[in-house]
Amino acid sequence: MFHFVSTETNKIQPLGFERPAVEPHELPDPVLVRRATASDTARIRALARLDDRRMPAGPFLVAEMGGETMAAMSLSTRDVVADPFRRTGDAADMLRLRAEQLAKQAARAEARQRRAAPFTHAAAA
Repeated sequence: MFHFVSTETNKIQPLGFERPAVEPHELPDPVLVRRATASDTARIRALARLDDRRMPAGPFLVAEMGGETMAAMSLSTRDVVADPFRRTGDAADMLRLRAEQLAKQAARAEARQRRAAPFTHAAAA
């Protein structure tokens, strides 16, 4: 016969976990990071004007919160434009992180292609 610990009689406390003193009333809105499409161009231009910057060259990654684009990052220049009237520091950091991931992914794909190139040329000859 097995004896299972009852949560009703015993308090389970995982080690290293402490409940915050004050629970947040609501969770923050999620941030979506995605590649920009042609329909995002006007909003990116508006963000650049709000941020008092020139619109950087594309292609772009955008960060959305609640369905509204709040920051954009150029993948070619790594310049970020963001809404200065909102807290966008974390969104900009997420854009930088995603751009770094995409650059590493592209570098790995290019290296694989270079390694495979001698074999494809030899097979064609």
